Amino acid sequence: MEIYSIEKLKAKRRQGTIEEKVPFVLNGKLETVNKRIVNGEMETFELSKPIGEMMTNATTRKEFMQKVVLDVELGREEVPILYTPIYERLQDANFPKEFEAKWAQYGQVIFFEHAEGQEVRFGSLTAEEGPIAKIKGYAAGFEYTKEMELFNQTFNLEMLNRAFGEAHNAMLNHMHLAPIIKFNYKAANKTGPVYLKADRSKGSESDFDYLLSLRETIKEGINATRKAKRPATVLLANSANQYDLEEALGSFTINGTVYRSLEGIDTIIYYDGWETKVGKKSYLYEGVPEGKVYAIRPKRGFKELIKQDLQINANMGDITRLVEAQVVGDFWRGVFAAVEENVQEITLPGKN
Repeated sequence: MEIYSIEKLKAKRRQGTIEEKVPFVLNGKLETVNKRIVNGEMETFELSKPIGEMMTNATTRKEFMQKVVLDVELGREEVPILYTPIYERLQDANFPKEFEAKWAQYGQVIFFEHAEGQEVRFGSLTAEEGPIAKIKGYAAGFEYTKEMELFNQTFNLEMLNRAFGEAHNAMLNHMHLAPIIKFNYKAANKTGPVYLKADRSKGSESDFDYLLSLRETIKEGINATRKAKRPATVLLANSANQYDLEEALGSFTINGTVYRSLEGIDTIIYYDGWETKVGKKSYLYEGVPEGKVYAIRPKRGFKELIKQDLQINANMGDITRLVEAQVVGDFWRGVFAAVEENVQEITLPGKN
C-alpha cells in the first residue's frame, strides 16, 4: 500500500539524486534553470550583486530570476503535491475557458460471439456526471524593497521566495481535494459507523471493540462503492487517524481470531489542510475532518486541467515607493471532479 502524506513524500525526496529543468519567463522569453537535489539537499543560487543592481541588465537579471525560481522550488519541496493518485493530469495550452460536463468521456465496448450475417454491435462513449470545469487564473506577487538592499537582507528575499512556493503547492492541494471534502453527499454516498463487540456480535456506541468496529466500518464503505459499481482504491483521510486506519486495514488478532488484511485499497492520502498569515489576515485551507474517510475511485471522474503551469516574471520596481523589484507568478488551471459518481464518505466510530 502506498502512503501519501507531507512527511512521507518529503522523506522520499531525500533519497538519491533528483534533477530537472524548471522554466521561467524573462523578457517574454522562456528560460530554464537546473534544479538538483542530492539526498534531500537542494543546490541553491547566490546573488553576486545587490538586488537593485541585478535588475539593471539582461545577464544579471537572468541570474536574479534563477535565484528566485530555485528559492520558490525550495518552498514547493516543503509542501508536496498529494492529489496525484486521484486525478488524471491533462495539460494543453489550447484548452478553452469552459468544459461541458460531457467532455469527460470514456469508452464502453463488449465483444459478442458473431453469427454469420449478423450486424456487429458497436461500443459507445459514456460521460461522467459532474460540474462544468472552468479554467481560472491564479496569481501572487511580492516586492523587494530598497530597505532589503541597504541592510543586505537577502534572507528576507529567500523567505519570500520560499513562502511563494509553499503557497502555490498548498493552493493546488486545496483546489483538487476541497471538492471531495466539501461535497454535500447524498445518503447513497454515505456510510456510518458500524459497532461490533470483540466476539463480532452487534455493539453500540457505548459498548464496542474499537479496532474491529473501525475495520468493519471501512469494509462496509468499500463494499458500498463496489455495489454501486464505483469501486474505491484510494482513501483520503486525516493524519490523526493514520495509525488506527493502517492497523485496521492490516491483519490482526482479537481473542484468538485472526483477521486478514482488507483488500482493494492500494493508496491512502493524508491531508490535514494548510494555513498561513499574510499581514494581519489569516488564511485556512481545511483538510479532511478527523473521523472522516473518503473512499475514492480515482482518475475516471477526476481531471487536473492545466492550461499554463506556474510562470514567474520579474520587473523593475516602483521608485516612488522605493521598491527595487517586483516578482509575479501566475498559473491557469481547472478541476473536474465528478464526486457523486466516484466517492463514498465514511464516518468512523469514535474511540470509547
